[in-house]
Amino acid sequence: MHPGLLVSLAIALLAAGCATPPKHYPSQTAAHYVGKPLTDLEMHWSVPWNVGTGDEGQAATWLFNQYNLAGCTVTVHTDARGIIRRVAWTRGCGPKGTGTPPLAEGFAP
Repeated sequence: MHPGLLVSLAIALLAAGCATPPKHYPSQTAAHYVGKPLTDLEMHWSVPWNVGTGDEGQAATWLFNQYNLAGCTVTVHTDARGIIRRVAWTRGCGPKGTGTPPLAEGFAP
């Protein structure tokens, strides 16, 4: 087999791998934690990129820059007890064509 062909094949396979969507989008993973403590999601994803106050609780944001998710952020909003009540995400953090509806409607318990 010609070495140039092998290189071309390897590049094509790498390019196809980069375009493959993740098994679970960050928005979908975070949505499964609605109604659960923020600490549970922190144990799954590690320490948030940014934590601030929001509404009556906290707003914790994770930044995803790997694979084809560059610039993707997911923010969860908790109540005063630290229970996740809402999820918001930037375009590209969920299935194609999704972004956050106003106040992440549909994810509130």
